[in-house]
Formats: sequence, C-alpha cells, structure tokens
Amino acid sequence: MTFQGSVLLPSQEAIIQRMHHIASYSDQLLVLSGVSGSGKTTLVTGLTTDFDESNAAFVICPMHADNAEIRRKILVQLISSPIFDDDIPLADTLLRLASTQTKPLHIIIDDAHLLPKSLWAECIILNQIQCAGKNIAVTLTVPPSFLADLLPQLPEQLRRQILPISIEPLSMPEREALYQTLLRYSDENPFTPREIVRSQLEKQTGTPQEVVTLLEKALHHPPEKVSSWKQYKTIIIAAVSVLLALAIWLGVTQPFSKRPALETVTFPAIDSPAFLSFGQQVLAPYFTLRAERLKKAEIEKVLNIAEVKADQVVDPLSQFHGEAPNAEPDAAALTHIGEVSSKSFTENKPVEDSAPPAKITDVQPLTSGAEKVSRRISKAVFDTKKPTKGYTIQIASVTQIDTLRTTLNSIGNVEGVRIARYKQRWVILVGNYSNSKLASNAATQLVKTYHLDQPWVRKWADLKDYRLQESLPSREISE
Repeated sequence: MTFQGSVLLPSQEAIIQRMHHIASYSDQLLVLSGVSGSGKTTLVTGLTTDFDESNAAFVICPMHADNAEIRRKILVQLISSPIFDDDIPLADTLLRLASTQTKPLHIIIDDAHLLPKSLWAECIILNQIQCAGKNIAVTLTVPPSFLADLLPQLPEQLRRQILPISIEPLSMPEREALYQTLLRYSDENPFTPREIVRSQLEKQTGTPQEVVTLLEKALHHPPEKVSSWKQYKTIIIAAVSVLLALAIWLGVTQPFSKRPALETVTFPAIDSPAFLSFGQQVLAPYFTLRAERLKKAEIEKVLNIAEVKADQVVDPLSQFHGEAPNAEPDAAALTHIGEVSSKSFTENKPVEDSAPPAKITDVQPLTSGAEKVSRRISKAVFDTKKPTKGYTIQIASVTQIDTLRTTLNSIGNVEGVRIARYKQRWVILVGNYSNSKLASNAATQLVKTYHLDQPWVRKWADLKDYRLQESLPSREISE
C-alpha cells in the first residue's frame, strides 16, 4: 500500500514540537522511547524536516554496524568537505570543524539501541560542544526495555545528561482518524461497517502500526469464513454438559441394578365382599370364644354363685382389640354377638373344636336385669337439700332425657347422686366433700371405675342458680 505524503496526528505533532524545543534550548541528550510500531521513526523523520535553521544529520543504525560506519554517515551529512578521519571520535572531529559551521548541528539516530556503547559515550559528550553559538543537539530512539537497562549502568552525572520522552498510546478518536485518513489515501473503499472497525480498534494497544495492519487486512485479505463448528461450539458444549450432568444425577439417585422391578400387588377394597368374608373367617374363633365366656359369666351371676367370682371373669382375648374386660356386658353387645355368631359366621366354613353359637334366649336374664336397674333409677328419689359449704363433683351436663338416663345407668352403684337443673340443661352431681383434695381423689376413682370423662370439682357456693330435683325428670326442658 502506497501513501502520498506523511500523516501526523495531533499527539505526534505535539511530541515533535516538544523535541524541537528541547533540541534548541537544552544541553541534554534527548532519548525517545516507545514500543515497536509506536511511530518513533515517523516522529524523528518529522523532526528532521522541521529544522530549517539547523544542519541536521539523520541516521538509521543498522545491525552489527561498527563505529567507523556510523561516524562516516553522520559526518557526510554535516560537513561539506570530505576530508575527515572516521576512526577519530566524533567529538574530536566536530570540535576541530566547529569554527567553520554557520548553523547549529542536530544529530538524529534511529534504532540507537544497536549502537556500540562507545558511540553512546561520544553522543553524551557531543551535547557539551557548541557550534554556531549553540550546543550540538543529539536525539536517539530506543525501546523502553533498553532504556530501563541502560540508565542504572550510568553514573549519576551522566544520567542527568539524558532526557527520556515516552510515546503514549493513541486515543480512540486518533485511531479512527488515522484509519479513515489512510483509507482515503489508499484510493480504495472496502465494505467494512464502522462499528466493526471500531470494535477491532478498541481491542488494540494504541500503536499506529496496529491501525495500519488492520487497514491492510481489510484491503488485501478476504474475510475469514467462520466454520459451522465454531458457530455451534458453545451450543454443543452446553448440550453435552447438560446430558452428562443428567446422567450423573440419575446414576446417584437411581443407581443401575440388574434386579428385576418389584411387581405391584393390588389388595381388594376394604368394603369389598371378598375382604369382608376374609375378615369374618379370621375373627370367627374370637367371637365364638368370647360369646361362650360371656354366657358362662351370666349364668354364674343369675344363679347367684358369687358376685366376686363374676367380677373376676376375665376375657382372655380382650387384648385382641384393646378393650378392657367387663364383668357386666350390656344387653346390646350380647344381642349383637349372638346375632353375628348365629347368622354371619354360620354362613362360612365351621371352625373345628369350636363351641356352638350362642342364642339370644341365653342372655335373656341379663336383659331383664338391665331393665330392672333402669326402672329402679327412674323411680329413685334424690336429695334436694343443697349444702352451702364443701365441694361436689359434676359428672355430666346434658339437655336430653335419654342421655341423662343413660349416664345414670352407667353410674348406678354410685352413692350421693343428685340431679340439678340449670337453665336448659340437666346436671348430674355426685357426693359432698369437705375439701377439694377429697373431691379430687373421689373424681379420680370415678374415672378409673366407670371410665368417665374428666369430672369437674365444684364448690356448692358456686351452684346458687342450680335447682336440685327430687326425682328423675319425665320430659324434656321446655324452651
């Protein structure tokens, strides 16, 4: 790519003006440092053309050059007479010819890091020699790494004779301006969107060489085709990662096993005929033995053998369903047991060595006894005198006559029972105790004996509105 003329950015023009000022008025050795491609050669070239009133010598130091070659290149540009000796140091030659010079001298050496160390010493001494009334100006360009290694090796006095200037990276506006200017000078117009160019410039470090390389790539290199693998690389990697994670999770939570899967067993419904028939077969021996035991206990009671012996009759299978043995089974239970034994279980296969099912007529004496107790309670006369001191136990508070009679039947053997009326309810009271401790002990004994709910120990003084009844009421409380 060929460019017509030189292109200088505002920051580069500022550096050239600064170096021109230092070369004109300072006696220090000017060292311009910058990375490769930062524009060191462009700056010193512009500095050479900027000196109109000075006699300048511009030398690009080649690799492996000896001292005589460098001296010869410098003196040929400064001295019109070819009579000089390139083996003599520059300071001696210029000091001898200084009286014949009419303009100040300016020596510029690019890539000075390739110079031998002896020539560096001669350049430092040249700053102290005057020519045409001004000190000889010397400007050198080096990489930052070479300057950082050179300065610690110099004595303090010589180190003060060196003035380093660093080249700063180009700003984004200057990068874009340089790109567009070079593109215009190239007389070509590649179709590259400005947003893409800007994104590529932002990735650079800010050297002019990078901008030139980017433009050359846009002009002479076709766009790289992105392979389909690169386009879908991220998606494929993500899919494989998900599948791998799912396989690991399944292997941890549900480890693979060669054991066959367990078959699902379905049981019949609870209310199905098959389930009910199976339950009757299992419970038939229990109900048969229970009916036999209860029948034997009732016969012993009817014949007045012994009440104590009747109380000691224990149901050996009462633990089967969690019930406590009851020496006085009620008529309803016996009737139900008789019906089940005589009807339900006889439909199934008979159990070997089992007693014949009990009949309803066998428990008829117990039913008559229960009716007698009920009639005795209904005709009972209760104490209507209400004590003013002491405590009593409230057993129940009901609103129905049937519930009242049922409760009295369940505690028929308890002494000191009173019936009180309070508003629309019947209240059953038991006993008269001098203190609350005696009443609590009695309440605890009632709970153990008759399996009642927790009774309520109350003061007689708190029952002022309760009216004691002389006998069991015969009708409901009217609203």
